[in-house]
Amino acid sequence: MAVFFLLISALSWSLFDLTRKQLVSTRSPLALSITLNLGALPVYLVAFWLTGAETLTSGYWLPGFIAASLAALAAVGFITALKLGDIARVVPLLSMTPVISTLGAYFFLDEILTVWQWLAMIIIVVAIIGVQGGIRFVRGKPFLLMAMVSTCWGIGIVFDKMALQHAPPVLHGVIQTSIVSGLLIAFALLRQQRVIAEGSLLKVIPAMAVFVIAVIAQWTAMRDIDAGIVETVKRSIGILGAMFWGFLLFKERIKLIQIMCACVIIVCMIVILLPNLTY
Repeated sequence: MAVFFLLISALSWSLFDLTRKQLVSTRSPLALSITLNLGALPVYLVAFWLTGAETLTSGYWLPGFIAASLAALAAVGFITALKLGDIARVVPLLSMTPVISTLGAYFFLDEILTVWQWLAMIIIVVAIIGVQGGIRFVRGKPFLLMAMVSTCWGIGIVFDKMALQHAPPVLHGVIQTSIVSGLLIAFALLRQQRVIAEGSLLKVIPAMAVFVIAVIAQWTAMRDIDAGIVETVKRSIGILGAMFWGFLLFKERIKLIQIMCACVIIVCMIVILLPNLTY
C-alpha cells in the first residue's frame, strides 16, 4: 500500500510542476505560493476532521518548524526558477534532492551509505550538468535558485520524517501549511508585495488539488518507506515529466544528450537506494 501512495505522490508532483509553470507566467511567484498554501489549508482541515487523526507529541515542534521554514523558502525559489528558466532544464536539477536527503539522513538519522551509493551520487552530479545542456548552461539565476530549492527540499524531507514520528500526516499538513503560509505572508508584507495571486482563483484550484494529493500521499508513504526512496521515485518521474511537458506543451528543445543523461540519473538514483529495496 505504501508503494501505491508513493506512485500517486510522484505523479501528482509532476502534474503540480506543470500547473505551477502555467500559472506563474501571469502571476507573482510569491503571491502564487501564498495562494496555493492558503487554498490547501481548508482541505487539510477537512481531512483532519474526517479522519479523526490523533494528536501530536512535544517532540514534533522543532523538526516541524525547520521543515516548514525550508519549505517556505523552497516554494518561492522553485516558482521563481520556473518563471525565469525552461522547465526541462531547471526541474531536472531537483535530482540532487535524493543525494541531499540521503546525506541528511546519514547525519541526522545515522543511516549508513555504501560505496556504490557514493559513486552513484557523484555520477548524478555529472549527469545533471549534461541535462542542463552542458557546462556552459550551469550558471545563471534559474540554476542557482533551483540548487537552493534542491538543498531545502533534500534536507526538509529528513526533518519531515523526524516530525512524522510525532504526528499523523494530515495533522502535519495542517501545521506545515499554516506555518509556511504565515512565513510567506510576513515576507510579502515586509516587501510590500501582493499577498494573493492575481487573476481568477478558479484557475488555481487544479494546482491546489494535486498539491494536497501529492503531499498527503508522500507523507503517508514515508511512514513505511525510507525518505531517500521517496525522493528517488518522485524525482525520477519528475525528470521524465519535465522533459515530456516541456517538449509537448512549451515547445522546449530537448537534445539526445539530455535524454541520455536523464536516464543515467534515474539509474543512479535506483542504485543509491538498492540496499533499501533489497533489504
